[in-house]
Amino acid sequence: MRIFLRPNWAFRFLAGTCALLMATACSSGGSNGNDAVDQAMAQNEQKIDAADITKKQEADARFLVRATSNALLEVELGKLAQARANSPAVRDYGTKLVQNRLELLSALRTLADTKKLALPPALGEDEQAAYHETSTQTGAELDKHLMALLVKTQNQDEDAFDDMGDDAYDGDIRGFAAKYHAPVEEQLDAAKDAVDKLP
Repeated sequence: MRIFLRPNWAFRFLAGTCALLMATACSSGGSNGNDAVDQAMAQNEQKIDAADITKKQEADARFLVRATSNALLEVELGKLAQARANSPAVRDYGTKLVQNRLELLSALRTLADTKKLALPPALGEDEQAAYHETSTQTGAELDKHLMALLVKTQNQDEDAFDDMGDDAYDGDIRGFAAKYHAPVEEQLDAAKDAVDKLP
């Protein structure tokens, strides 16, 4: 009897360990559909579909998820600029950007909570890849890559906040986008100024 129990126990232990490892690998943002941004989008779509809500409300939810995703990336890039940028203008810009985007993230989370919408808690796979590619650069090349990515991301922000300030279905989301459009636009202008100061 013991001869059969021990291998069976070992098999169960190994099977449980493998299952745990697979679950851990999947939860770490791997390529199995567990991307933080995709999960937030999917949760919101399920909720909206269940409530039979209009396409405009889906656009509102997508705006909040994308704004959060971009802000998370911009915070990480701002920290990278503070720590490793070659140019003083880029380092200074990074400091101001981190403070600005942390405030924006707090406001986004508060608004999403009131609307019972999901937001990504961490960078999505695309954002992780973009950050990683930038972080592998050094010196002047780091500054150029970092600022190019920030300008690209903030152009997306500026367009989205501008559009949703007029077009959001939900009045609170419309007001939020209108309120934060000017600060987002100012950060974009400051990013362009920092680019102009690069050698």
